[in-house]
Amino acid sequence: MSAYRTFLAVALLALPTACQKSKPSAPPPLPVTAAEARTGDVPLYLETFGTCVTIASVTVVPQVTGILADTKFTEGATVKKGDVIFQIDPRPYEAAVTQAQGNLETAKANLTNAQEQLARQQKLYETKVNDVQDFQNAQATAQAAQGNLLSSQAALQNAQINLGYCTITSPIDGRTGPYLINTGNLVTANSSQLVNIQTQSPIYVDYAISESDLPKLRQWLDGDGLDVEVRIPGAPDYLGHGVLRFINNQVASATGTLEMRATLPNTDLRLCPGQFVNVRLILTTLKNAVLVPGTALLIGQTGDYVFVLQADNTVAIRPVTKGQREGDDVIIAKGLAPGEKVVTSGQIALAPGAKVAPVATPASTPAAK
Repeated sequence: MSAYRTFLAVALLALPTACQKSKPSAPPPLPVTAAEARTGDVPLYLETFGTCVTIASVTVVPQVTGILADTKFTEGATVKKGDVIFQIDPRPYEAAVTQAQGNLETAKANLTNAQEQLARQQKLYETKVNDVQDFQNAQATAQAAQGNLLSSQAALQNAQINLGYCTITSPIDGRTGPYLINTGNLVTANSSQLVNIQTQSPIYVDYAISESDLPKLRQWLDGDGLDVEVRIPGAPDYLGHGVLRFINNQVASATGTLEMRATLPNTDLRLCPGQFVNVRLILTTLKNAVLVPGTALLIGQTGDYVFVLQADNTVAIRPVTKGQREGDDVIIAKGLAPGEKVVTSGQIALAPGAKVAPVATPASTPAAK
């Protein structure tokens, strides 16, 4: 009987422990990365693409006919205005100059003789020795000799000009294309094409913006023009700087775009006419803009949002208004204050109020300036 009582006592003592319900353990914090919203001065811009266009393109043609005696440059060379680039055989034109000089001397002698004859006829007329007809004939002869002298002078000048045309110089600074006619060929005045030369420094970049961006453009456009940045696709080391110089006077109705033109110095000749480039039209600089890594921004049914890290390492959803991207970052125009921390990875498993174990986000790549 005593053994039974002992077993019953032990069973009763163990009963509360067996009947007590076990509490579920809290889930572990979710691992995420987080970054602090920071401020910075960033450009406000419009991005598009464009085409490089030469400021001046000249196809050189001869002004006299003759044999192309010499070519003074190599194909693709850079030439300056006034550099000799071709030589036409000058000998026929040197002979023409010599002949014109001889004709001029003859005309001078004829004029001198005619003027002497006129002087004699005038004296005879004044003394009534001859009649008025002889005097008038002498006047006409002297005038004709004077006209012949002027014609001879003009012929000499024209011959000298043609001789000068035998030496062909570059009309502009630029880079030459291929030879269009080789040395030794007969070239025809104002017809034969010798070479094309295009100016590459400075250079134009033509591009267009959407008509929906016109209000933004008008807001920031001033009389000094706007800065333009140009990049070459596939060449991350290149960044060209220019200035907006021309805006077309109408929107193209077929495309809904407005054509614009920038001028770049292009002193390194990295840009060539016809080349496609990426264009960034800088409207202004946003002071103290709020920036977060682009991976922090999420898109929901009601718009953009971020997960904000609270002081107790829980997260809350925050609707935001995004601005443009700047490198790996994005501008938050509204909804986030500098210094607040946002989750940058691991958001897929998060819900409002979730506990997290944040680690710092690696430094983002700064935007190219």
